[in-house]
Amino acid sequence: MKNVNKVRIMAFAGVIIAMNIVLARLVAINIGPTLRITVSQTPVYLAGFWFGPVVGGICGFLGDLIGSLLQGYAPNPLISISAILAGVIPGVFRHVMEKKPELWKVLGVLAIHGVVGALGFTCVGLHIYYGTPWSVLYATRIVQTIMLTAVNSVLVFFLYKSPLTGFVKRSMAEGKGSIQRINTADKSMK
Repeated sequence: MKNVNKVRIMAFAGVIIAMNIVLARLVAINIGPTLRITVSQTPVYLAGFWFGPVVGGICGFLGDLIGSLLQGYAPNPLISISAILAGVIPGVFRHVMEKKPELWKVLGVLAIHGVVGALGFTCVGLHIYYGTPWSVLYATRIVQTIMLTAVNSVLVFFLYKSPLTGFVKRSMAEGKGSIQRINTADKSMK
């Protein structure tokens, strides 16, 4: 009976992955082969803050993998690591948001992902895959990373403070309540 919460988490994760794919593949501005303006990581960041690093990382990975396959190209393992980190890093720092969510905290967590993921693993992956010179990659991606970190921070902050987070937490608590009611009923039947 403990599967009730697992099923709920999987349902939320499925929606988050779908949102990531739609935002990354359909609602994005592609500027050349190595630069894309999109807020597709917003749902993955939220998955990390809501469910922790494991679920957040899985959402990031599956969003990247499925999105790549839908567009007809093989996923780049280094870019996939960056996508995984988009869920893992907020998951590791989720305790910061549970106490008192503040914009500067979200900005700090997302900046870590910007440096390690976007400017780290993604740049290395793009350099290896396309052979783009480092100076060209960093000249464009630093501006992109700063801009997207700011925009994503605002989106994540307001979505986290919205009724959406309350809905997610209530859904998870109801799942735990269902488990407790079932366990109580099982004990009373014995």
